[in-house]
Parts: sequence; C-alpha cells; structure tokens
Amino acid sequence: MSNSDDSDVVKVNPRFQSEYNEWKKKCPFFYDFIISHPLPRTSLTVHWSTMTPLAHPQDQSLALHGLLFNSYYRRTRTSYLSIANAPLPVPTMDDGPNPILPKVEVTQNLVLDSRLAMARFMPQNPNIVAARTQTTDVYVFDRTKSHANQFDPDLKLTGFAHNVHGHGGAGLAWNKLKEGYVLSSNGHTIRCWDVSAEAQYSYKVIDLMEVYDYFKGTRSLIRDVQWHCKDENVFGSVDDDGHLFIWDLRTDESRDLVGTHNDFKVQSLSFHPYDEWLLATATSDATVCLFDMRDLRKKIYALEGHTEKVSKVEWNPNKGSVLASCGDDRRVIVWDINRIGDEILRGESKAKRPPGLLFSHEGHKDKVTDFSWNDHEPWVISSVAKDGTLQVWKLAQSIRTRR
Repeated sequence: MSNSDDSDVVKVNPRFQSEYNEWKKKCPFFYDFIISHPLPRTSLTVHWSTMTPLAHPQDQSLALHGLLFNSYYRRTRTSYLSIANAPLPVPTMDDGPNPILPKVEVTQNLVLDSRLAMARFMPQNPNIVAARTQTTDVYVFDRTKSHANQFDPDLKLTGFAHNVHGHGGAGLAWNKLKEGYVLSSNGHTIRCWDVSAEAQYSYKVIDLMEVYDYFKGTRSLIRDVQWHCKDENVFGSVDDDGHLFIWDLRTDESRDLVGTHNDFKVQSLSFHPYDEWLLATATSDATVCLFDMRDLRKKIYALEGHTEKVSKVEWNPNKGSVLASCGDDRRVIVWDINRIGDEILRGESKAKRPPGLLFSHEGHKDKVTDFSWNDHEPWVISSVAKDGTLQVWKLAQSIRTRR
C-alpha cells in the first residue's frame, strides 16, 4: 500500500478486494473528489485543523487544509505525529466534480516515544497539538518550535499510573469553550489538565488538575471522553458496560445512564454542536443511538445501517442534522436525522435504505479506525483504516441534495 521500504504487506480478503473494485468503478458518481494516500502503517487517528486554509502557491483553485495522522516505520521503530497539507478545491458557484487533485503532502514529522493512539489540534490555536501515545502521559507539541528530529514535547501532562488500555487511547479531547483545558483517559480513570497557564511552570511537566475515579465497584473500560459543545464545564464518558456518564467540573459529580445500551459496549460519544441537549453514541451492537440529556433513561432513536461494531460517531460541525459513524464493517456512514421518516413516506422498504442513512463510504478494505469532519468544508471527511490508507473525500452534490 505504500512506496516506503518500511511498509507492511497488507493482506486483503478477496471478497473485500472485489467489493473495493466495484466501489472504485462507481466513484465518479458518489464523490465530488476523493484523495487516497498510502501510509507506512495503520494510523489509529486522523484530525482536521481548524486553521484557516492557506492559498496554494501554484494553483489558485486549490487551498491547503491542515491534517494530522500517525506514521510508524517498523524498520527504524520510529513513530511520528505527521502534520500534512491536503489540497482541496476552493468552493465556487458551480461546485462540482474535481477528480484529479495533488497528493497529500507531509510538512512536519514530530517524533513520539511510542505508537500514537490519538492526537487532536487545539481548536483555539491549531499550532498546539495534544498526543496520546501508548505510555502513561499526554504530550503537547507547539509545531511552530523546532524539535530537532527527536522526541521533545513542549509539555508533558502527567497523572496516570498505568499505560493506555484499549484501542484508540480511551479518548482525548480539547475544550472548545475553555481554552487550554484537555481531557484524557488511560481506560480506567479520567484526567483533566489546564495548559493555558504553561508559562507559570519552570519545567515542561504539568500535573493534573482534576481526577475522576471511574471504577465505582466495577472494572468498566472507558472507551471515549468528550466535552460538551455548549457548556464549558460539562463532559461525558462511555464504557464497555454500556454506561454513559455526564460529568460536571463544578460539582465533581456525575449522572449515570445504566442499562439503556442493553449491556453492549459503548465505543464513542459526540455532543451536538448546536443543540445543548442532544448527543449520539456508537455501540458494539452496530447501532448509533440518539439521546436527549433531559431524559437519559431512554434513547430517542437508534440509527441502524452498520453490520458490525461502530467505533466512532461525530456530528458535522456545520450541518446540524448530519452526523457520521465508522466501524469494523469497513464503512463510514453519513446520516441525516432530518430524513428519518422520508423512506416511509415514499414507500421505500427499510431493507433498501435504513431510515436516516444518507450515504455509505465503502472505499476502505479493512476496519476504519478514525475519521474527522472538515470545519471549513461542510461535506469533506478524512478517514483512516487498518488497510494502511488515508482518504479525503467529499460527497457528490447529487447525494447531498437528493430526497
């Protein structure tokens, strides 16, 4: 999959390869554009920068969008936090297909101490990046500074007694409303730090600000933590026992939703960017569930379209009714909750199109490990998978507007 000598030999299931070949034939009908970028090895993380896109130096019809992912080279046993530019078309009045685009270009590699589990740009200052590797600490890098091709984080956030447990690093999130606040977990406990006052520290080590004990008599494995989008003091967490916890920094207490997920593992959660009460969860029973925080005893709706475990869900930051999910079935599904019920009104069967399902991206040959919505282009998604590919794609206008 890669032109690097360090790349893994990816063995693809023949059925998956056949399905991929069929998908590739239909690409011109599904997408305004798609970029496929080979990686030296699977990346567990991908994230768009919130920084305003830069003008392309040679082509005024393109803009450079910041993107991060993991590059790991087995031969040298070196893991990098790779920051890249993805050239995307500048929106025009006659926005349409543009299938030929330059490749994604890596502009900076930051050396890590182990494989990268998750990394995120700070929303208020995308030059600051938090990285969660498979060790006990969270690292913060200022990409404007020189790091001399060696492991040299600008800050080290401490407080965990054990390494990361579970796939994906058990969550990492910047607070979009309170600059400098960052959450993470090692799978068994949740930690919160404030890096906004880093100048006060004579060393590059910041101890934790808050500790959230999670066991409560169980050994539930935390899968994700996320900040609320409208209340700077609220965040949520989900775990393997089907719990959804809502936490508040002001009270150090949590509201616990037990049993609503019917004992299925909850892999991910996402708070709605505009509606303060709405949130979504992704579960191991192949569903995406919608909840109203005013009554967490029962779900509003279950979106059913995946065929295997759903590992992540995320709302579109620019389209309030749209969210996406990915999972072990090699798909990224885009949902529009405003379309729930349309299929019934048109007389379409559930087997033909699950309610709310807008589009299913089937361009990967193995499990999708992460995806990210682009803040500046409402319909652009980047996704990474265990087949060693990074893809950047935009839904065709005909799909976005169909009814």
